Amino acid sequence: MQSESHYRSSAYGLVWDSDVPLLQFDQSDAAKPSDVRISRIAQLPPRALIAPVRVGAVFADGTRFPWRQQAVFDMIDGNRIDYLPGSAWDGALPHAFYGTVVAHLLAWRGVIPMHACAVAIDGRAVLIAGTAGAGKSSLTAGVIAAGAELLSDDLSALSFDPVNTPDPVILPGRTTIRLDPVVAAWSDGDRIDLPPEETRGKVVLRPAARSLAALPLAGVIALGLPPGTLSPVNGARFLARHLFRPVWLAALPNHLERQRALLNLAAFLPVIGFPAVAGGGREAHERRARDALALAQGVTTL
Repeated sequence: MQSESHYRSSAYGLVWDSDVPLLQFDQSDAAKPSDVRISRIAQLPPRALIAPVRVGAVFADGTRFPWRQQAVFDMIDGNRIDYLPGSAWDGALPHAFYGTVVAHLLAWRGVIPMHACAVAIDGRAVLIAGTAGAGKSSLTAGVIAAGAELLSDDLSALSFDPVNTPDPVILPGRTTIRLDPVVAAWSDGDRIDLPPEETRGKVVLRPAARSLAALPLAGVIALGLPPGTLSPVNGARFLARHLFRPVWLAALPNHLERQRALLNLAAFLPVIGFPAVAGGGREAHERRARDALALAQGVTTL
């Protein structure tokens, strides 16, 4: 259902209603009630402050996150995002909305936001995580070209409650992937035209091979680490380092529950080292992607 001022999308297991298009989510005509409402507001309301966080704040009922001169985002109770346009507002939600703002909302709802890509292989999910510049998205694009499906790029949502739902699940997130132009030229997908200040020199593609189902998490490929499976202690440390926006998450009320969940998860989840991107041309890129796919397929059969 959609009109000039009403756009409905799905992502991270939620139905989103918005007064502007959500270009990086899957468009939806689901008849079920919406989980999240995104609306423009005329002024910021007063809220009960818990703590300032960098340029924003955590409140008793959510967060406030200003992004450059484009907009200020108020996330409220995990089911609403209000935005106040700034002087540089161009009518479209910035890339930071699909990262930081969405991560705030997911974390508030008890989902664990991970700074990782996620692919679907044989009905199970594998995370690809690493530090900035390690080549997460490039490797993900290569693995998709080799036979996997995209679940989410950069921000992946882990649903894991070791008491009530012991099996970890990755929720389908963004339908787009942001790539170096060279890697994008080797990748299939529809190009999404975004303002240059949003792409930061990258190309945004929507691959045809996508999974829109929540899938059980089979393991994690840890970019930049020596080959081999990490011990549970080191696996827990790696997962904790790759939470999405960890400074923000540490300030949210449910941070201890998130840490305990990761410790429980690391006790049985394989976290396996894999070399970071090392340059080379298309042949090297494809060979590396095949190696990563074979590693991931081995994890999904454990």
